[in-house]
Amino acid sequence: MTTVTLFITAALLLGNGKDKNVPKEFTGASVTIPVKNQSPDRHAYSNTDTLQFIHFDGNFDYWYAVFINQRKDTVKLVTDTAIAYNLKNRLFEVKWFIDTLYEAGDNDSKYTAKRMSHFRLINGKPFVAPITEKKVLQDVKNIPEVQSGADQVLIAERPSEEKDFYLVETGSRETDNFSRFLMLRVYTYPQYMIKIYDAGTDTELSLDEWRSKSRK
Repeated sequence: MTTVTLFITAALLLGNGKDKNVPKEFTGASVTIPVKNQSPDRHAYSNTDTLQFIHFDGNFDYWYAVFINQRKDTVKLVTDTAIAYNLKNRLFEVKWFIDTLYEAGDNDSKYTAKRMSHFRLINGKPFVAPITEKKVLQDVKNIPEVQSGADQVLIAERPSEEKDFYLVETGSRETDNFSRFLMLRVYTYPQYMIKIYDAGTDTELSLDEWRSKSRK
């Protein structure tokens, strides 16, 4: 059996939105994590797919685990379990079913969505090759302004549970100091994007926006 690290919520409640507590860290020999469901006939309507884990999104009324399937289509599944970042791009066997959810608000309107009931880590080659740090660094080095204004490109911060981007620092190494040129954020999901980052104002611009602003 393979030991993996997953984050699991203190209480798994279906139909009532996500748990507001900080998830507990779960480490164990089992790679199958059951999600409790009160519906007695959910197994009659369950589906099983092999999916590549891409991203966990906990910013909405319900948590979502984002996967891609063998056809490279994006699959978003409601979950009560936060999958650890270090399992990104690994393959999972996932069981899911159609669940009824409730939109937060005065009307408490209902809608349907796919919800995970069980999943387990499996071995296999990812459907889409992960974006490597080598590619991130090379793509930043290839930016014309970086080629003319910096001689070093370094990864300052890597993606984590709290942030979904690489922070890349460019500049020139002098005798006793490093002269910074540009800071960039490189996102790998849901789209591969390179943004210019201004640490002073904590804002970012696309390359086109930054170039347009620089010409003014």
